[in-house]
Amino acid sequence: MEVKLKSRMGWLTLGFNLLLATPSWSQDDIPESNFKLSGYVSVVGGKVLNGKLDDNYIANKGPTTINGVQCPCYVADWSNAGVYGEHLSLAQESRVGLQGTYTFTPQASFTGHVVSRGSNAKPDLAWAFGSYKLDGNWEVQLGRKRIPLYYYSDFQDIGVAYPWITPPPEIYGWEATNYNGASLRYNRDLGDSQLTTSVFTGQEKNKKSLYQKLYYPAGNTEVQWNNILGADLEISRGPLTLRAVAMGADVKTRNPHVDNPIDDKAVLKTYGLAANLDLDRWFILSEFARLSRDHTESGYKVSAPAQTVGVGMRLGKWTPFLSYSRYTESTTDSTQYVPGSYHHASATLRYDVASGTAVKVQLDRQVDSTDNFGGHIRLLRVSYDHVF
Repeated sequence: MEVKLKSRMGWLTLGFNLLLATPSWSQDDIPESNFKLSGYVSVVGGKVLNGKLDDNYIANKGPTTINGVQCPCYVADWSNAGVYGEHLSLAQESRVGLQGTYTFTPQASFTGHVVSRGSNAKPDLAWAFGSYKLDGNWEVQLGRKRIPLYYYSDFQDIGVAYPWITPPPEIYGWEATNYNGASLRYNRDLGDSQLTTSVFTGQEKNKKSLYQKLYYPAGNTEVQWNNILGADLEISRGPLTLRAVAMGADVKTRNPHVDNPIDDKAVLKTYGLAANLDLDRWFILSEFARLSRDHTESGYKVSAPAQTVGVGMRLGKWTPFLSYSRYTESTTDSTQYVPGSYHHASATLRYDVASGTAVKVQLDRQVDSTDNFGGHIRLLRVSYDHVF
């Protein structure tokens, strides 16, 4: 186990050392450079304090292990199969990222973004796209980007950007998080308000889905999102920010290595709405999403609304934050798909060590409502987040 942990954390350690060394090659030393480098690191440790698999869980044949972690357990990062169990782990959510942007002209630039995670030792090219500003309002982007499904999608790996350890997994958890394609963005000021909107399209192919590894540990599950088409709209005025998004895609899932080989097709649709209110000392964060998958060939449909709401208070360098989230599935045919539902509450205390550096402690309590995936647990996590 010790060797495995060292292997997974190797890239994170390297990245952390690079971050500590950044003052020696500050961009101030090259004032006229067209290249800008930035990055972040989050070291996150956690463990299940206590939990249980009750009689209903056993009767429902819930898994006793998820991605190799003994249950009761907590899935903190669905997209990257980050699962906490009874043993302290730094591998499930720790991450380091480096982003570089080269500006060719005032209109044209290229951005690349690499992320390495404790749950997956292989560095991932998250972003690699070119941008061209058509004028002061319109911009075209082409290449690999994060799918802008939710409010924090573009920066959900940057721990100092929000009050939680990580955004609520009830909403932020998919088998595809990036796409290869194009987007058209529009920005403008409307009096005291600011408007940002975009349309995006593309596709994604993942030959070794970590998300699906949570459900199907045998072999590798291949997932494709084709014909991705979506749009988002965000408007800010004073302390209020509203964001809406809608997206559709054709999803293919294939795994011939399990007992009942998977070769499934579905039409995915999702909608989301975020409403955030910042009153200087007090702030409220809320987000709602609803997804549906229509499995066209199998003849059943799954719907899953999810919501989260939280309230925080800034007290100098300290920020206490309380949050509640819920995820609920329903299906038209439970013989083909067994739905899962859960809800969890969290209490977070954040301390801003300096600008761009924060330490957080968070206590989570999850209730496995359908008694079939993970069980009921209490979890403790601590994080160190830094950006440069």
